[in-house]
Amino acid sequence: MLEFSFIKYARLMGRFDLTEKEKPKCGWVNSAVFVAFRGTAISMTAEDSNDQDYVEIVVDGVARNWINLKKGVHEYIIEQGLPEGEHTLEIHKRTGILTGSIAFHHFSLPDGGSFLAPPAAKPVHLEYFGDSITDGAGIGHPHVLAEAPHLDDGYMSYVGISARMLNAEYHTMAICGIGVWQDAVGNKQGLPEHFSGTLGKGTAPWDFSRYMPDGIVINLGQNDYSTPIDDEAYIAAYIEFIQVILEKYNDPYVFCCVGTMNNNYLASVNKVVSYFNQSGNGKVFVVDLGLIHPEVEGWGGRYHPGYQTHYRMGLELASFISAKTGWELLKRPLIATECVF
Repeated sequence: MLEFSFIKYARLMGRFDLTEKEKPKCGWVNSAVFVAFRGTAISMTAEDSNDQDYVEIVVDGVARNWINLKKGVHEYIIEQGLPEGEHTLEIHKRTGILTGSIAFHHFSLPDGGSFLAPPAAKPVHLEYFGDSITDGAGIGHPHVLAEAPHLDDGYMSYVGISARMLNAEYHTMAICGIGVWQDAVGNKQGLPEHFSGTLGKGTAPWDFSRYMPDGIVINLGQNDYSTPIDDEAYIAAYIEFIQVILEKYNDPYVFCCVGTMNNNYLASVNKVVSYFNQSGNGKVFVVDLGLIHPEVEGWGGRYHPGYQTHYRMGLELASFISAKTGWELLKRPLIATECVF
């Protein structure tokens, strides 16, 4: 059997703990593994911390399926009966960091074949920071359903859509209920305190040299403003977070989003952006993504945006970023893919 090596045959997207280099471990939504192979079938062995994580299966650039990972170490048949030849496989974590962590152990080709050099990274690098909206939480839920991890979907969230429309790599740090200054119930804890950890606060330090984003997207404020808040404290915390980000990275664009569950923090975000603009940084912008239009778009779970809203958000955000940066949007296909009716 051909011996698989993550170092040799895999490309990782997102923050992975590489304490065991041949068992990369992830937790953040949208973390992904990319491999290329020649063969007709491929299997994966992975270890999940519980039984609530779901991953998106993308073969040859097309999302094909999603599977629920069981707790512990298990082997999963990912694809069978593929045409002879070269193929690419992407495994994307659909669920958030509060749902669980995944350690990837092995890929194998049960019907024979060979692993190839992994697919090249995309030309643009983005990083997203946010809460449950950025997590893709509730995106596919019936409105009244509270907890349903199988219907959370970071891959089809505005994050995944906007990044893929810009043909970009993307890292995501998002926690349900989090803010920049306080969480949804008023506890003074925010996403910035997780920024330096590979898998969040209290975990192995992240090596910032491993990923240098060209653009930063922040959507934090929904939870800060769910309970009474001092506007100036929020503004100061937001400014400090951007300053910390700018110290780590090489002059990225910063896009401060507002919406879509409420927009009562828009005025404060405008003040944050004005602070940087007036200080001479013209690469920091406000992006108003509006509110959910339930009569047209419907609801996701617990008043969260559903698929229709996320698609609109992704399109609007990608278009805004493209207009400000000159990064080209992915063109629509001119020839339909082969399909069977």
